[in-house]
Amino acid sequence: MTNTIRMIFIAVLLHAGMFSASAQEGAAGSFSRLGFGARGQGMGNALSTVIGGTISTYYNPALSAFQDGYVLHGGYAFLALDRKFNQISYTQMIRIYDDEARIYENEPGVQSISGISVGWINAGDANIQGYDSDGFKTEQLSVFENQFYVNFGTRFSDKFAVGFNAKFYYSGLYEGITSSGFGVDVGILYQFSSHLRFAVVAQELLTKYKWDTSELYGPQRGRSTEDPFSRIFRFGVGYSLPEQHGIASAEVEMIDGDSYLGRIGIEVPLVEQVVLRGGVERIDLSDRGIDPRPTFGFSVTQPVAQFRPVIHYAFILEPIAPSPTHVLSFAVSF
Repeated sequence: MTNTIRMIFIAVLLHAGMFSASAQEGAAGSFSRLGFGARGQGMGNALSTVIGGTISTYYNPALSAFQDGYVLHGGYAFLALDRKFNQISYTQMIRIYDDEARIYENEPGVQSISGISVGWINAGDANIQGYDSDGFKTEQLSVFENQFYVNFGTRFSDKFAVGFNAKFYYSGLYEGITSSGFGVDVGILYQFSSHLRFAVVAQELLTKYKWDTSELYGPQRGRSTEDPFSRIFRFGVGYSLPEQHGIASAEVEMIDGDSYLGRIGIEVPLVEQVVLRGGVERIDLSDRGIDPRPTFGFSVTQPVAQFRPVIHYAFILEPIAPSPTHVLSFAVSF
């Protein structure tokens, strides 16, 4: 491999690592752990037990069974260092009726309540300047990562729901250097009472990238390597304040069996059309020197006929990035 290609490839790898720097310890697929949408990120990503409003099965696959109607949700994050991060999803509930069914106390005549969701998460940078070994500029380079997912969740009773996400990843670092992988998330939600909920979520089961550099280095020097994703197990608890005065949630997650992080979030309505929220994620519970990530946000909504559009915004203080992150998302239910 020539010095020019070496310099280009190293520059790409270093720039791609910037996504890893903002997530858990630089493991593969770190872009997929930044969160989904401004509502979730504004609450410190502590949404595994939140069953009302704009929900996302990103946080708990069981949540699709609680999404009323049809919801289209998309978001874009304004990140430092020219990184790009955007998402889109569609979620809907499915009810099957039977006049004699008495499975759900609050909905007699309903045989089953389930939900489905599909979505796409994309991250990358298309403006990386390449340099040769003498320090002269070469062509512009790009990196990208994608996650496509399909979700199914179902309620077995008024209190208990289960769901799963099937995910496909596709990533590219350089010409001819791409990788793909498959993964599974599983989630459970239990409603202890009308106010108190618990969740258990397992993420990135079986997921890994497999890289082959023989095209770049040649068949003699190239090699194949596997890059596993961090396995994440999360326990969450959520509480709805009396008289719809807001919601509070907290979570503890275990990453690869040796890192323990916490998340907390709260959401409070200011007036009927405006909601305020805040949270903190990456609370280090295992003394590994991980900096917390404070978050703030709000939502504004105004129903129009049968549509209910909502604009969400989140402001995130990044502990290592040179500037904060701004996330803007839009959801419409119908």
